[in-house]
Amino acid sequence: MTLLAFLPLIPHTKHLHLIISPATVFLRRDGFSKIPPLVGDEDFGLDTGKDITKLDALQAYSCVECGRCTEHCPAYNTGKTLNPKEIILGLRHYLNEEGPGNEEPLLGKHISAEAAFQCTTCGACEFQCPVGIQHLPVIIGLRRGAVNTGKWEDDYGGKMFLAMERNGNSLGFASSERLKFIEKNELPIYDGTQEYCLWLGCMGSYDPQGREIVLSLVQVLRYLGVTFGVLRKEKCTGDPVRRLGNDLLFSQMAEANIEQLNAAKVTKLLSICPHCVRTIGEDWKEFGAAFRIEHHSELLARLQQKLPQRTDGREKVVFHDPCYLGRYRGVYDQPREVIARWGEVADPGRARERSFCCGAGGGQMFLGEEKGKRVNIERATELAATGAAVVGTACPFCQTMFRDALGTLSQTPPKLLDIAQIAAASIQSAAGPGMV
Repeated sequence: MTLLAFLPLIPHTKHLHLIISPATVFLRRDGFSKIPPLVGDEDFGLDTGKDITKLDALQAYSCVECGRCTEHCPAYNTGKTLNPKEIILGLRHYLNEEGPGNEEPLLGKHISAEAAFQCTTCGACEFQCPVGIQHLPVIIGLRRGAVNTGKWEDDYGGKMFLAMERNGNSLGFASSERLKFIEKNELPIYDGTQEYCLWLGCMGSYDPQGREIVLSLVQVLRYLGVTFGVLRKEKCTGDPVRRLGNDLLFSQMAEANIEQLNAAKVTKLLSICPHCVRTIGEDWKEFGAAFRIEHHSELLARLQQKLPQRTDGREKVVFHDPCYLGRYRGVYDQPREVIARWGEVADPGRARERSFCCGAGGGQMFLGEEKGKRVNIERATELAATGAAVVGTACPFCQTMFRDALGTLSQTPPKLLDIAQIAAASIQSAAGPGMV
């Protein structure tokens, strides 16, 4: 009788989750960090109360306030405003005070706009949630609402959007620079006869370190006898603008690329960038794309028996799990298998599913990180503390972030190598002394 007396009180307390959290787990969107497509011309994302879906509301009231999302958030752990738990609870407070059909903006009184745009979209919050709350569609939805309605103003973000519109890449280089790189290094053009279309991406096309990774991968592919070619023209996949909420620009980038790939009759792609893999493989599906795309760690691991194994002078390599390769794609063992043929693999304190972000995702690489400690410094410190001679990566974004961070920690920082460079080094070590 006492228990029954308390039942009417449950909907008015935080213990409501005891009743509705099973429904949240059952009704959650399929797939990790699934960004729902906009519906109709009047859908701009999560702008006001009328944009809150039933699933968003269900998840807001399911929060048990355990704080596991907060515990693993790289922004919160480096002194930023963002707390993923407060984003979800802010949505609940809005519904309690304003109601679901209200025209009041969601960002403001209950949810911090600054916090929403500090997210790296690493997915640690969503991965850790015990009741199936999907934080990332909410956070990206809030960004969409602000960007698509012109309410978000940011000098860094505006500059990146403009670079994408004018030059087709997030780094702002002229597209002719990519063609010069292709011609200088005699990269074959995809003609439909090769097994893979090698997707260069912004970093592989324009960033000096990214280009080194591509050339190392090319060396390995040729050694393995894997045929490939690159597109003459290629734009950014749209990953950073997608995560920052600029749907119009994202659709323009995606549709232009899909047209190029279809014209070249591409069916299977290979990329050094987990962000490109995710965007092409999942986000482009909204526009009818159905390309098979593979990360280079998956290909190299599958063909690892053809790579020479280093038997002497094996160095300790600490591997950083990229968020978009690990939590988004579930790839953890493959990069380690490639590294193990050349060196001794070590893990930092936070690894695999609990890996700590490099700080580049969600468009943060192109925004000013002004509050608290820099995320890349936090992670680089943890990697260097293992005493490893080499920091291994599998993402050009991570490579860039750690290149900047490791140099600030020591005058003799550990070497920074992508797994493609490590595989190329194993080939070179079998042929003679030295490293790539």
